[in-house]
Amino acid sequence: MKPSIQQFTICSGKGTVEIGDFCFFGLKEGGGHRGGSIEFQARTNNSIIKIGNKVNTNNNIICIAANYIEIGDNTLIGQNVTIMDHEAHGISPDKRREIGEIGSVIIEKNVWIGNNVIILKNSLIGENTIVASGCVVTGKFPKNVIIGGVPAKIIKTI
Repeated sequence: MKPSIQQFTICSGKGTVEIGDFCFFGLKEGGGHRGGSIEFQARTNNSIIKIGNKVNTNNNIICIAANYIEIGDNTLIGQNVTIMDHEAHGISPDKRREIGEIGSVIIEKNVWIGNNVIILKNSLIGENTIVASGCVVTGKFPKNVIIGGVPAKIIKTI
């Protein structure tokens, strides 16, 4: 089944974006619907963004892969969420116009990502985890926990 799209959504870049069945992108009742967008950008030839089945997003999502990003089945994503598997620019002053370190992002099944979350390279979010609004995720988190903060840490076990 094709995804249901309620906010302008674009798949761009040179790589592959795979979208599962029964996905819903954007929400007219959600904030920032008008004038916003959702973008899945598989930036390089070998980049892959893999979106599972029944993934639902709110509005204004940006997901950029230089390598690999996977979003598991039944994941819910709040508004204004950024997911990137790389550093957008190199650290060294003479490399700032080049892409920085590249990793991957794995979001397992049934994860709930709150509003205004940033998920950075080399992150793994375990199954059934809740990601609190406003946090910055970097690193690996087990299944069945609530994480939050800057940087994110485990707040509670579910």
